[in-house]
Amino acid sequence: MLRVLVPCRIRPEHREAALAVYRDLIAATRAEPGCLSYELLADIEDDSAFVLSESWRSQADLDAHTETPHFVSAMAALAPLEDAENARRLRVV
Repeated sequence: MLRVLVPCRIRPEHREAALAVYRDLIAATRAEPGCLSYELLADIEDDSAFVLSESWRSQADLDAHTETPHFVSAMAALAPLEDAENARRLRVV
């Protein structure tokens, strides 16, 4: 199993638009083969801080996800709305 964490900051003036993009992305991604979980987590103390938390069966499943039309279009839509950090890929030990 592979876990991925992607911290991001959604600009306050774009919060609702960004969350709408994430809702669609999450719904489509959860239906993909190999997706074990896919959630957007909100920081309790900072309204602009979020972490996209993903669990995948394999690297191949994650790679396939990044090529889906819903992922590609969501990343393009989110680019002007947020500042995302590099994804951290983790494995359970």
